[in-house]
Amino acid sequence: MKKVLALLLAVTFLASCAVSGEFVIGYANMADSDVFIMKRMESFREVVKKDPTIRVIYADANADQNRQLDQIDNFLMQKVDLLLVVPVDSDGVSGGVRRANRAGVPVLCLGIDAAGGESTFIGSPNQDAGRQQGELMSKLLPENAKICYLYGLHGNSHSIERWESFKEHCLDKRPDITLLASQTGDFERDKGMKITEDWIQSFPQIDAIVSANDQMALGAIQALKIANRLDGVLISGVDGVDDAVRAVKKGEMTQTILQNAPGQADAAYEAVQMYRRGETLPKEMIVPFESITAENVDQYYTGD
Repeated sequence: MKKVLALLLAVTFLASCAVSGEFVIGYANMADSDVFIMKRMESFREVVKKDPTIRVIYADANADQNRQLDQIDNFLMQKVDLLLVVPVDSDGVSGGVRRANRAGVPVLCLGIDAAGGESTFIGSPNQDAGRQQGELMSKLLPENAKICYLYGLHGNSHSIERWESFKEHCLDKRPDITLLASQTGDFERDKGMKITEDWIQSFPQIDAIVSANDQMALGAIQALKIANRLDGVLISGVDGVDDAVRAVKKGEMTQTILQNAPGQADAAYEAVQMYRRGETLPKEMIVPFESITAENVDQYYTGD
């Protein structure tokens, strides 16, 4: 019955699009609950709403790869003109990308690249974020420093890439630095706070907490402030969300790595236009990460 209903909806959808002449994009989002991912999606929404010839259908996978694959299949059944996917996982999304390839539907992977199939990656290489965190921490941490690391989603490709690059550019180059603990916080502020509360109880000395995103880093700051332990602790996160930039300005956070949401949205829209003009899409369109620290925060801070 569900398949029949889905087919009827697809037929109705196709008929309406044929009449309107719209260019239809299926936007398969990783998780609407993520602050940065939603900022990027809203930025794309703002860009495309200026173009009346484009219609976008949005779907939220809620960080469930199987759910996202089902959503991609549904988009393909509806015969969308283009797929824009924020993958839950680089490997996990590959099957959906290959099915789109066979259907002749171009795929743009936003923020996270697909490990298999043919697609265009639009975003910032996650290894660069880890590198920028590692280089700054390696430079600023005192001798024999003790640090903790807040990991993103377990097994998630961009979590792995950020961690491995941080390790290469900090821990591998500074063997005097001790990694006290690392734990998965699922990119969530509340979990970052709870994990840090446990670390505060376990470790009398913490010189830095490095996080795979800003939300967990901001949770760590909350926990440290409540325990009166924030002073002297270096905090680094990724995404450059407003709260993180504000924390850098206030001196509570050492670094946030800006992932340019509007820049990625603009690049995605340009890729859509390139395809519509009949141009060959590139393998990747890079929007570089930018390290924000006390030295340059005024370039990014917009006030409270």
